[in-house]
Amino acid sequence: MAKMSYREKFIQMNKEAKATWVVAIILIAFWWIAGFGTAGMDYTLFQMPGWFVLSCFGIWILSIVLVWFLTSKVFQDFSLEDDDTTGKE
Repeated sequence: MAKMSYREKFIQMNKEAKATWVVAIILIAFWWIAGFGTAGMDYTLFQMPGWFVLSCFGIWILSIVLVWFLTSKVFQDFSLEDDDTTGKE
C-alpha cells in the first residue's frame, strides 16, 4: 500500500474519478455507435443481427478491457485513514 499525504490522496482520488468518467463516456459512445450506427448494415453473426452482437457482446468485451486498464494503470491501493499527524495535538 502506498504511503500518501492527505493532499496526495485527494489528487489520486480525483484522477481515478476522472478516468472512470472517461471510460464510462467511451463505453456509452461505443454502445451508441455499435447499436445505432451499424443498424442499417445487413449482416448476421451467430444468426443474430450484427448490430445486436456488436452492441451487446462488444460492449461487454470493451468494458472488461477498459476496467482492466483502470485497475492496473490508474488506480492505486492506499489507506483512506488519516495517518498524517502533523498539526494535531
